[in-house]
Amino acid sequence: MADSGTAGAQRRAWLSAALLSVALLVIPLLVWLLLPRPGPVMPARREPAAALLLPPQPELTAPREVEAPPAPPPPPAPPPREVTAASVGPVRGVVLDPEGHPSAGAVVSCREPPGASANADGEGRFELPAEADGCTATAAQPPYGDAEPTRVTAGRDNVLRLLAAGSIAGEVVDPSGRPVEAYLLAIESFTPAGSGANSNVNGRARKVSDPGGAFRWDALAPGRYVLTASSAGRPPARSRPVDVEAGRGAQRVRIVLPQGATLRGRVVDAASRAPVVEAQVELDSATSSGANAISLALTDGNGDYELEGVPASGPFSVRVRHQQYMAKIVSGLDARGAQSTRVDVELRQLDDGGAREELTGIGAMLSLSSGRVIIAGVVEGGPAASAGLMAGDVIARIDGRPTTDLELTDCIQRLRGPAGTVVTVGVEREGRTLDVTIRRDVVVR
Repeated sequence: MADSGTAGAQRRAWLSAALLSVALLVIPLLVWLLLPRPGPVMPARREPAAALLLPPQPELTAPREVEAPPAPPPPPAPPPREVTAASVGPVRGVVLDPEGHPSAGAVVSCREPPGASANADGEGRFELPAEADGCTATAAQPPYGDAEPTRVTAGRDNVLRLLAAGSIAGEVVDPSGRPVEAYLLAIESFTPAGSGANSNVNGRARKVSDPGGAFRWDALAPGRYVLTASSAGRPPARSRPVDVEAGRGAQRVRIVLPQGATLRGRVVDAASRAPVVEAQVELDSATSSGANAISLALTDGNGDYELEGVPASGPFSVRVRHQQYMAKIVSGLDARGAQSTRVDVELRQLDDGGAREELTGIGAMLSLSSGRVIIAGVVEGGPAASAGLMAGDVIARIDGRPTTDLELTDCIQRLRGPAGTVVTVGVEREGRTLDVTIRRDVVVR
């Protein structure tokens, strides 16, 4: 009985322990079920403090060697816009005379780029190609002065206005001041004001007859002029440089015609010494304009001639020609203040060699460019070519005298001369000036 009582007590103790364990488990469960449940508590996400204030920054890590990816290329630039006739169109405009009237037939030309030009129609309107857009253009139409250079553009009506013409008034007299009543007046040289496009009036001439020797030349484009006058028995003489302004006249221009001398002589065949009949003898290169009132002389049955009105002093040349002979320029002549001088001339018959003319000098052809004397060409094998002169050289001095003080005809006469004589020429080339002494000789061309 004692054993059974002990066993019962043990069972009761285990049962009590079991019930206590169950109660410890059940009571918290009941409390959890019965009380309000708070929201779930989520663990806070750790963010860098700076992330709350600044935009995300790249994470700093220990440096490591990596190959950086190439930066993306910039977007391609748009191709340049090609200026074409379709995109720009022609350059249009109108040319007006000084009074504002359309100037039909005026020549419009671009200075940059060169080559673009057009003629104004009957209403003075012009059209340049699209390539002329933005060029500096001018217009020319004698007797007016050239229009001021103007930038012309496509898409607008461009206006080019010609400058008003001017005039020169003066008189022609002899050395004593008495008027020369009849003479030939010519434009020896002209340097236009402004661009000078298409304004070449050199060589224009007119006959003047006035008891007081007076003249007036109207409708002259603005610029600098040198006039030449000549009369029977009087060699050509030049005026001082005369500046003509737009719409204004230059007054009191005086030209003094000196008394001329007489050149006499005989023209014969160089081989047979027979007289050459009806050979023509005339002044050569007396003026740049070519205008000359001195009549040519013809040889008679004996080959004799008499040419009146050659310069009484200073070098001059005469040209002698006949259809069966080579023409000959006799240069270096000088009457030295006398009333007459003499020169006999031998002519060589033409052959099949092609040469048509002979003269004595240096064998160089001259021209004017921007007021400077330029060698336009040299005769092959002539003195100038042998001395090393070439086309494009600038002649700055002749025997020490600056060519800026001389007209082109003066330079020509000073370079010519008898065979065997010498002349010193100052030549400019590539910024250097060199004096060259040249011996004149017979040149056949």
